[in-house]
Amino acid sequence: MEFIGAEIDFEHLKRYVGDDADLTAEVFGLFKNQVDMWASSINPDIDDDTWYMMAHSLKGTAKAIGAVNFGKICENAEALIGEGNRPGSRDVIAEKMENAISQIMIEIQRWEYNQVIKKMKSQ
Repeated sequence: MEFIGAEIDFEHLKRYVGDDADLTAEVFGLFKNQVDMWASSINPDIDDDTWYMMAHSLKGTAKAIGAVNFGKICENAEALIGEGNRPGSRDVIAEKMENAISQIMIEIQRWEYNQVIKKMKSQ
């Protein structure tokens, strides 16, 4: 059974990791580490440099797993510094980022669960 998600483009991910479940798990682990590292910086009131670094780092890790929508959200967030930071704009994008992260984490958990089931069936 092929896992299909709404937030993660598994076909994109497969081009880089093939059908290697261990490598996929490692890539998902890297994504989770980046989220853990930067989640506290998804704060509309932080300074421009930290905001940009957070958005840029999360954009990169989003692209690595095929989270295209989240990558675009992060790309839009990168522009919200200096003159581009209009009142309330970071609040809106921060909420979008947090929602996307939640959905991606659910998809990763589903994928991990499916891997456990596959291993159990093969024993």
